[in-house]
Amino acid sequence: MTVIIPAWSRDATALNDTPVVKLAQLFMDNQVATQLLLLQPLPWLRYQLQANHLTQLPWWNVFDALQGVTRATGLPLGLEDLDLPADTQFAYLAHTVLLYRHDRIYGEVHFHPAGFVSEVDLTTTTGQQIVKVYDDRGFCSTQTTYDAHHHRLEKLWFSPTRQPKMRQVNDTTIQVLGPDGQPTRTVASLETLITTTVQQHLAQRHDLLIADANPATATILTQLAHQHRVAYLLSTQRAPTLPDDLLRAVERVIVPTKQMVTKFSLVNADVGTPIDVISPYATTLSLGHSTELPATTLVWTVNHLTTTAQHTVASQLVAWLTQAETNQLAIITTSQRSQHALEQDLRARLLAHAQVDLESPQAQIIDLLWTQIQRGQGVRLTDCPQAIQDVLTQRQRVTLQVHLTDNAREQLLGQARLLIDLGPMPDLQLQIAAISAGIPQINATATGYVTDHQNGLIIQHPRDLTQSLDFYLKTLVNWNQSLVSSITALENLAEPKLLAYWREVIDYGEHTDASRPTGRPAGHPAR
Repeated sequence: MTVIIPAWSRDATALNDTPVVKLAQLFMDNQVATQLLLLQPLPWLRYQLQANHLTQLPWWNVFDALQGVTRATGLPLGLEDLDLPADTQFAYLAHTVLLYRHDRIYGEVHFHPAGFVSEVDLTTTTGQQIVKVYDDRGFCSTQTTYDAHHHRLEKLWFSPTRQPKMRQVNDTTIQVLGPDGQPTRTVASLETLITTTVQQHLAQRHDLLIADANPATATILTQLAHQHRVAYLLSTQRAPTLPDDLLRAVERVIVPTKQMVTKFSLVNADVGTPIDVISPYATTLSLGHSTELPATTLVWTVNHLTTTAQHTVASQLVAWLTQAETNQLAIITTSQRSQHALEQDLRARLLAHAQVDLESPQAQIIDLLWTQIQRGQGVRLTDCPQAIQDVLTQRQRVTLQVHLTDNAREQLLGQARLLIDLGPMPDLQLQIAAISAGIPQINATATGYVTDHQNGLIIQHPRDLTQSLDFYLKTLVNWNQSLVSSITALENLAEPKLLAYWREVIDYGEHTDASRPTGRPAGHPAR
């Protein structure tokens, strides 16, 4: 059984687009026997699995083993289930309930987005703070006590029956507690205890471990890699600085792009571990129909461009937008804050194009009418001066959004003529989805999935965007050539291709002895 070790935090919920979740789903869909092995305390794991369609996947959490938790499911707690003083009064806020007693706030109850109690913060009369974290199976998982200066005094881990199982005082030492609450042994650190427990769980097993890169668990994985086959998955294009001991111990490192090979080699120059390049996302041919539509839509993903670069791109795209009433622009931003800033920038550019002063009464009227349009209120543009009509109709041809679901991404790119991503690290999911839709893309960084002048253009500077737009929009000849190249590129992105690679990695060394195998499968070698 293949073991996947994710690098999840307890608060992460929107994981469905992450490569490690896509990999788990790929294995599930193709009956590859798989187990999740979790090295982090994840008190709300059941909801994370549900939100990311992984409930059918078996899992094992080291903290369940350490805390004596044997049940996989349970009912979370509500406010009424908490053991609070009878005279407690409540003040209800958006996602928090304040606890009052004797005209004094003595605590706060915090709720998970799903509605159950996730944490209770209490303040004692001496100024100490007590933080209780509740598992979504209906029990207090941990209790941490801080002094008035927020220095940790003690942390306790509990079983579902409220029995303390571990204690950590103000250093790194962990006390393992017996049924009477007294220490039965002392371990130098939680990391050491986790490593020992995981090694016991994996004893006599020779399964492949696929570990998502996480500096926080590097020491644990180094120890595991000395006894087990480990494929280390760098699932983003950032090359973390990781210990050489870990990288030398693992069987292989798997990266998403050829660009990442270069970055990884620079950061870890003395490490000779084999590197494979494999797409984190599988896709199929899903050709769009943009050439059949009356409107021409460009998709621009801002993707962490500097403010200066954003302005350079926005200037050219607004110039293009205003050339024809059939031109439309869809913008994907990185955050609500980024979206708001870009909205203000686009407003200023469209007003300037219409020769309307930013602070003029006309601009105020435009803002008022735009608010009404966004609220779905009827606005008779034909009654407005031409400049106001122009600005409002142009703004209606621009959409901004932050996050895309799989369906929304496919629908958007299916209607788009072109994808623009000039970020230093292109959004791979968008890039691969654009290849699936058969549309060209303009990038500033080569990843290996887009080849210059085949299924897209790699440009040197944002100011070169206009020329690149003309290359694909002035005539369909270049666009059609890109379509053919995209269809060819899909071969290496198809699910059977990715699955064949992973099966080869999984099977490699399966019948060897307990020693760590050497060499590598054919796969998709990088060096």
